[in-house]
Amino acid sequence: AARGLDALTLGEETAASLGFAPQRTQWLVIGGTAPAVGGAVAVTGVVGFVGLVVPHLLRRAVGQHPSRLLLPSFLGGALLTTLADLGVRALPPGPELKLGVVTALLGAPFFLQLVMRTAARGVTG
Repeated sequence: AARGLDALTLGEETAASLGFAPQRTQWLVIGGTAPAVGGAVAVTGVVGFVGLVVPHLLRRAVGQHPSRLLLPSFLGGALLTTLADLGVRALPPGPELKLGVVTALLGAPFFLQLVMRTAARGVTG
């Protein structure tokens, strides 16, 4: 679906003119992502902000094309989660700090900065 996602960045009409079915691509991506995320959350629990922070951080390194961002985001998310887990385990014994709290401490400031930068540009959704 990577090439279809690249085409969709140009708009639905342009993607259709390039030979991609925008609706099919959207449903394919949603249909693949939803079970994967559901399974991951069922196994690991809610680990917020990883899916928000990692792609935005890596976008500067790999470019704006979703097809180039998919694999690095997958690996970067795994790395961030592993490092956060190691950080939680390295803390001295005491009140247990959850992995979701650590990722939220990393992700919340990043998310707020992203929202403020977008608002400063005057971009609306």
